Amino acid sequence: MGSTFDAARVNRVIEGLARSHQKLLLDLEALTDEMVGLPSLLEGWTVGHVLAHITQQGDSIRRIFLAAEQGQIIDQYEGGMLARVAAIEGVAQRSAKEHVVDVRRSIYDLEGAIASARQGWFGTARMVSGSIASVVDLPLRRWREVEVHHGDLGLSELGGDGPESWSLDYVRHDLPGMTMQFKAHGPMGFNDLPSQVRTLAPAQRLGWLLGRVSIEGLSPAGLMG
Repeated sequence: MGSTFDAARVNRVIEGLARSHQKLLLDLEALTDEMVGLPSLLEGWTVGHVLAHITQQGDSIRRIFLAAEQGQIIDQYEGGMLARVAAIEGVAQRSAKEHVVDVRRSIYDLEGAIASARQGWFGTARMVSGSIASVVDLPLRRWREVEVHHGDLGLSELGGDGPESWSLDYVRHDLPGMTMQFKAHGPMGFNDLPSQVRTLAPAQRLGWLLGRVSIEGLSPAGLMG
């Protein structure tokens, strides 16, 4: 069984996701071929790798929605993690124009699949991590991916330079849930945030939870994986 379909909540997430999609596309108008090869904030990944992942993650969520509409449960990435990594490596070094065209195509393909979903909202899918996820929760996962990886580009010229570039709307929406998820991992389902984290600004707090902020003497929670 999937999560309960809360139309108001789903609408808020989809509206936020659409705004983040549009901001990404607007900021990518400044992308150059030189920028594609620059290192991102993710170790071992260039800006091109991050853009390839944003594109392919969107395609994976679209596949899930289309399959769920037909009553099917599929893997997020055909071929699993190895295929995902190979696909990213295969296109990371494309030109700036090719990246932008494919990011845009992926965004509108995904938004079309979300808009046409009916029974698919109540389905499930096997994520690349091996966990089973409810389709109704995937727009929030996608919103998180777009915001966080936009920041992972590490270039202020592209509107993405870490957690401080995340939208306030996204941070306000995702911080409570990520905080609850962290606390649920503790004994008896309660594990309070470390004191060094509780005093951080909201974006930095969420950044720590998602593995994008480091605090001396404290390992990031890394809930995003």
